This record gives sequence, structure tokens and C-alpha cells, in this order.
Amino acid sequence: MNTKYIKQRIESIALDRIAPADYQRPTCSTQVKDIAAKFDMAKLGMPVVSERDGHYYLLDGAHRVAALRELEFSHATFIVLEGLTYEEEAAYFMRQNENMRPLTRFNLYKAGLEAKNELYVNIERIVRANGYIVSGSAKNPNAISAIHALETVAAVYGYVVLFETLVLIRQTWDGIKNATNREFIVGVADFVDRFGTVDFAERMRVVNIGSILHDYNARIFSFNKSSSDPIMRRTFCRVLVEHYNHGLGSRSKKRLYMEE
Repeated sequence: MNTKYIKQRIESIALDRIAPADYQRPTCSTQVKDIAAKFDMAKLGMPVVSERDGHYYLLDGAHRVAALRELEFSHATFIVLEGLTYEEEAAYFMRQNENMRPLTRFNLYKAGLEAKNELYVNIERIVRANGYIVSGSAKNPNAISAIHALETVAAVYGYVVLFETLVLIRQTWDGIKNATNREFIVGVADFVDRFGTVDFAERMRVVNIGSILHDYNARIFSFNKSSSDPIMRRTFCRVLVEHYNHGLGSRSKKRLYMEE
């Protein structure tokens, strides 16, 4: 089958005329309900069907079509392929996603900027104000690829804490590899939220960044959680506090105490 020569057209078709085929995977009811609950026409796209022997067989978009039925739509717009045998339909279904790549967080971030999404616009402004850029790669020392960490800090702690977090990272570990990875961004943000900026840069810039990561990794060895999880943020903050307190006497007014 040479798919470059398949005849196709776009047509509005009644949903009760769309039939599944044996090569289709079963739909997940949870996914269908989730699509229906968050239904957005802009995300619908056009499902694909094959017209064979006067019937329409669904090739791509089973969950979307099921969600449309859940929402009591009567018709939808489809891409209709013509002239395929049953075996060719099955081969098309098998290969339809082989050249597709899932959207990365960086793809979504760029799209959010273009859409003028408030979260991404503010993150971009704060990142650039501190001399960084958001990137899909962390090879550049001024690039931050930990986009989910930036989103987490903005959502959990707010934009002021995000700004102060990046200020401290820049002042403390400017140009040092890993200083802008996700653990440091969310961990320093938790520190800022609890203690403010105090004299963080002065005390922490002499601390080897590798020793901080070593101590953190030793603590979270058995956790199996995302680095943005509250437990992980709190654990990294605790490690920062311990390094911050190193060399301070028990009665020092500079000493920090972290609640359990």
C-alpha cells in the first residue's frame, strides 16, 4: 500500500454511521470521560475513517469520537480515506503514529507564549530579567530546561518567589553546571518561601554543589516521587539549611531552624 496515493476527502458524517474494526484497540472509559469533561473543540482535530463497502470504519480518533458521543454530538468532521482493503486499513492503523512525536514541555511552553498565556508570559519575563533563557536543552549555562520546575514554583509559591529564587541561584552559583536543574529550582524556592533570602548567597556560594546533590540523593533514595513533589522540595530545602548552618554555633542568631 502506497499511502501517498490514497484518495481522501473531508466530510461531515453522522456518528451513528461510524463503526470500529477488529484491529482497533479498546477505548479507555476513563480517558473518554476526561476528554469529555475538558472538551475543547480546538483540540478535536479531524478523526480519520476508511470508507469501505458503504460503511465508515474508524482508523484514528476512537477516544475523541467516543467523547463526542458522550457529549451527545450527532455529527463530526472526518478525513475519509477511500479504496482501502481491510488489510490495508489494519496496516494504516499500525503505522499511523510511527512518525509522530509527543509534544515536549518546551513545545508547550513556546505555544503558551504565542498564545499569551499569563503563566508562561510571566515566567518568561522573570527568567529573562535574571539573564536566563528557557530552552529545550541545558547545554548553555544560562539556559533553563527545567520548565516543569518553573511552572511549579510559579503556581505553588508565586512569581515573587520565582524571581527571588533565580536571583539567588545567579548570585550563588552563576555558571555552575546543575545549578538551574529542577531540584535546585524547587528546593531554593522552598527555602526562599520559608526563610527569605537572608545571606544565602554569602554562605552558600562556598558550598560545593556536588555535595548538596549527594546529600539530597542520599535522602530521597527510596522515595520514588517527582522532584517537584512537596516532600522532595522540603527534603532539598532541609539539605540547604544544613549546609547553610554548617560552621554556625548552636546559639548563633544566623542559624536557621526548619519545622518538621
